Amino acid sequence: MEKLIFINKKGQSLIESVVAISIVVIAVVGIMSVGLTSMSLGGQSEERVVAINLAREGIEIVSATRNSNLLDPEQSWPYGLTIGSYRVGFDLAGLVMGADAEFDGGTTVEYCTNCRLCQDAAAEYYYHNDSCSTWSPFYRLVVISAGDDLGGNCDDCEKKIISSVYWEERGKAHTISFETRFTDWR
Repeated sequence: MEKLIFINKKGQSLIESVVAISIVVIAVVGIMSVGLTSMSLGGQSEERVVAINLAREGIEIVSATRNSNLLDPEQSWPYGLTIGSYRVGFDLAGLVMGADAEFDGGTTVEYCTNCRLCQDAAAEYYYHNDSCSTWSPFYRLVVISAGDDLGGNCDDCEKKIISSVYWEERGKAHTISFETRFTDWR
């Protein structure tokens, strides 16, 4: 004698459907969040690369100033590297160093009122211009100070150069700084 047992599978298929839909929704949300995060980080890394290059350029401008003055027999140490805070950049006439930075409440790049860089129309280079039509989000400041004495008999044998770039992105402040030292090796 065989018994036939009928099982109600309607409830079981409903639970399976809810679990399957939940898994699909979790997977789609995960993929979308990864995509949005990578897009956000891609924009941040692009601005960070530009800031790093601008900070590096600040050091290179000071180095070029020193090197050009080093070749002049009339010049002596520190070869035009006067202690102070500067806006530095290139313009159509060449290297520009010597425009003093102006500050509002502090002495770092975050408080520099005239350190904002202008961006040319093709976005190929950045420069300082007080009457700019397209401002970039970046501020650059180069500070030249007396370095640590090297233990010799020289009172001012070293100059410390710090090039800092500041920008804000989505309400967050970012700063990149590079430092180098030039010595009176002669």
